[in-house]
Amino acid sequence: MQSHTALLASSIALTYAGCQSLDRPVGLTPAARASMSASGFVLDSTIVLTSTRDDPTANPLLAAEIYLLDSAGSNPRRLTNNPWGDAFPSLSPDGKKIVFDSNRLRLDSEPLNTSDLFVMNTDGSEQTFLARGSSASWSPDSKWISYHASASGTGLPIKPDPGAATFDSDIFVANVDELIAGSATPLNLTQSSSKIDDDPAWSPDGRRIVFTSHDVTDNQTNSVTTEIYVMNTDGTGLTRLTFNGEEERGPSWSPDGTKIVFSCRRGGPDFELCLMNADGSGQVQLTDNDAGDLTASFSPDGTKILFHRTGGPQQLFTIKSDGSGETRLTGPPGINLLASWGLLRTHVTKPRD
Repeated sequence: MQSHTALLASSIALTYAGCQSLDRPVGLTPAARASMSASGFVLDSTIVLTSTRDDPTANPLLAAEIYLLDSAGSNPRRLTNNPWGDAFPSLSPDGKKIVFDSNRLRLDSEPLNTSDLFVMNTDGSEQTFLARGSSASWSPDSKWISYHASASGTGLPIKPDPGAATFDSDIFVANVDELIAGSATPLNLTQSSSKIDDDPAWSPDGRRIVFTSHDVTDNQTNSVTTEIYVMNTDGTGLTRLTFNGEEERGPSWSPDGTKIVFSCRRGGPDFELCLMNADGSGQVQLTDNDAGDLTASFSPDGTKILFHRTGGPQQLFTIKSDGSGETRLTGPPGINLLASWGLLRTHVTKPRD
């Protein structure tokens, strides 16, 4: 019988033998889009986010819901509607599903930001529990997720942030269908008792996972030992990408896999956006202000970066990868944050003859 690691490697190899699939999360050429349209659907550039726009005065940990927005920030569509907090949504690369955090299953004795992972259809239907954990990232074949979770299964968040890691947080991968069926045994890739590992993101070529890691003994609200690492999807080939005395968060790949955008405490206590090559070289700072710039992700065509800004409006912004063209995308009522940019599978209504 194959091990979980071997099965995962086999799945990735099969997927990327045909990596030119139209479902791959990259910008679509007009010809590709026309071909997809002829088959009855297209993949539209779409933002999925957390928002309190319909209940702006409530505690976000009890009122935040998941919405979709067009890439220009228009046409909001609400997907969840409940008295709990839902956050960190991510569209599957095939545009059919959304994985997200929710505290709806937490015990009364657990902190409000205790998270479990759920998956749903892109219209909000069939919301289904997957596993205890947070900050999930899809494999490019839309079959697996990586996420951080308590290795013991009993750890609780170390700080009040949404999706906060536990003291025994490691990086896991699991097959989504097996999680839904209750037959999955998630694979712990890091198993590092002296480190807190979180914020994983699967590379567009399916071969690597980037994540952050810091010492268990560090200050948990300003973790200066945090660095960004990359590893193979079976946990081998661990490579450190950053070397500094500042905290990094939320690394995310460019669609072509050549760049990684992340949040960095550079030049002060607040978080700015930073960008580097996939091997850690060529690091540049993109923003410089007194707020926090967080949860960055590239547009599907790689031309822009989406992020949310705290310490003021707590809204979504976009910026070009050279740091120019900063644009505010959302506004009140409520806050709009913890978003990601992806592709939404949309059926095409063909005109009648």
